[in-house]
Amino acid sequence: MSKSDDFIVLQGGIFMKLKEGNFCEFGARASKDLITFTYQTKTRKKTYINIYDIKTYKLIDKIDVTSEYRIGLVCSISVQGLNPDEICYLIYRDGKETLDEYSTRVVGREVWNDKSRKDNEYKVYSAISTDNYTFKYKKPGILPKDMIIYKLHMRGYTMKHGLNRWDKGNYKGFIKCLDEIVDLGVTSIEFQPLYEFEEMGLVESTVLNERFQAENVIEDSGKVNYWGYEKGHYFAPKASYFGGENASYNMKMMIDEIHKKGLEIIMEIAFNRYVSEEVMIDSLIYWTREYNVDGIHILGNDLPIKRMVKNPYLYDTKLFYHEYPFEVLDSEKDNKHLFVCNDEFLYALRQLQNHFDGYISELANNSKRQNEKYGFVNYAASSYGFTLFDSFAYGEKHNEDNGEENRDGNNYNCSNNYGIEGKTSNKAINQIRLNNMKTAICAVMLGQAIPLILAGDEVGNSQNGNNNVYCQDNEIGWVDFPKNKFATELREFTKSMIRFRKDNPIIRLEEPMHMNDYHHTGIPDLSYHGREPWMMGIGDEKKALGVLYAGEYSGSDNKDDILVCYNFHYDEEKFALPRMRGNKKWYVACNSFKNFEELKYVKSQHYIMVPGGSITILVGKETKITNDSVEILDNKKRRGRK
Repeated sequence: MSKSDDFIVLQGGIFMKLKEGNFCEFGARASKDLITFTYQTKTRKKTYINIYDIKTYKLIDKIDVTSEYRIGLVCSISVQGLNPDEICYLIYRDGKETLDEYSTRVVGREVWNDKSRKDNEYKVYSAISTDNYTFKYKKPGILPKDMIIYKLHMRGYTMKHGLNRWDKGNYKGFIKCLDEIVDLGVTSIEFQPLYEFEEMGLVESTVLNERFQAENVIEDSGKVNYWGYEKGHYFAPKASYFGGENASYNMKMMIDEIHKKGLEIIMEIAFNRYVSEEVMIDSLIYWTREYNVDGIHILGNDLPIKRMVKNPYLYDTKLFYHEYPFEVLDSEKDNKHLFVCNDEFLYALRQLQNHFDGYISELANNSKRQNEKYGFVNYAASSYGFTLFDSFAYGEKHNEDNGEENRDGNNYNCSNNYGIEGKTSNKAINQIRLNNMKTAICAVMLGQAIPLILAGDEVGNSQNGNNNVYCQDNEIGWVDFPKNKFATELREFTKSMIRFRKDNPIIRLEEPMHMNDYHHTGIPDLSYHGREPWMMGIGDEKKALGVLYAGEYSGSDNKDDILVCYNFHYDEEKFALPRMRGNKKWYVACNSFKNFEELKYVKSQHYIMVPGGSITILVGKETKITNDSVEILDNKKRRGRK
């Protein structure tokens, strides 16, 4: 359809040429010398685009969007004569001035929690991203079975990391910390919201002006939307994280750096009921297409999840959600890209560790949960609960600083302080807490699902018992990276467990275990053991379990058998060691109360004692035994018989 062009002159002396837009893509898009604005309205009331100077926020003029630029409730108009780098805009529609929900840049929030915004009544404006960044590195294409996720908050992760003040709270500081993340051994980084959101706790109230007339004013409550889970602007990178006017370029450069290191980026995107289904789906496509992200963790309830996962643009994007409908999961075919991410593993583990009458059968089931069509994520602590340290240091939540009289946050934490509420100098209690944290990390890394580590848990970060730091942009919510013995030992243990997982593919198979010997190797792919070998069932009274992974089912050159002995009793427990096939013998790789050392030959080969509250990992290896030595045949490492 073609219409005649209009010529108008703005008050600022700028000539513009208007014509019908293409109606193809919502938002404002610059192409050559044209800017095309496309947006929706709810009614046919008068609508126009207010054009502002991007530096002064002074209103230049408005563009009337008349009926000739409409199809139904969609408006699309192309404008010639405006420089996209010099203007910002707001849309007047349905009786009020609004941001463009599809804007690729938001101006007015370039500084985090900027109190000077009061001078402009806290207004922000839509703008147009015009970066020309070209990605240099491809997505690493990490298989689900190889993934280990590290979840962080851009600002919280960099505020107490020993960086200079210019690098705190932004992408520059994160990039400087990237090698530290690589050194840990993880494969994928999950970020809490990186898109634009309002971090200031703005509230609207009605006051009487000097003429005693009621008027609405916006005020700063002083509270900070630290996480960013409120309604966001889902197509624009957060300016205060990514350098203001160059935010889109800098975010793409950061993603390139992540891919250069061989890591993936997973974005959290939180939707609420006020966001249209169209915006939700379009935003997922946008970040995948324009920013080259590897995965998206979708947050929110009652979302159009069926439409999301069936969208062809998202076919290769890893999508994480807390509860997919079964028919959605079951209909997946040849591309495993849907992952269930919820608290089931966390509670199964924490109830056992902190003696809340947990069931070892529940942990066993969660440890082996896997499906050929879709996957799962396991973790022992999450951003919306206690940190791993706090789950063993606080018996109750302490959210008083949130200003809600401790009513907010989860009341069901299954936590235990082990004698003293909060941090202490008591060496015995600190050792118990360290042991428990190492056991939790061990359990997460031994699960068949994708493991997730909350940033800071590898060094014992604490939030002082606050299990809902959504508004704590301070020492409580920021991640602390101490260099003490406690933190160093915990980080080294975490690195060792990650290496062990990577070195032993049998514990991270892509397909579910069948618990039978379908390859006729002599033992099932997975089997359970206790005081006696080859258990047929797991009673509710049991708090200990041996899990044997048959290495012949690994699908790799590593055929080592792995026996994991979980003991969540208070006292030590005796575990029978299943008799090995051929020349294989058992070696202790690690007990979670200790650190990884060289493999230690088990003298009896019939049983092993495991301390209460710990996990012992044994490896079955081909062995040659003579009178004075024990020799592992597959790697020729000799060890004297102890």
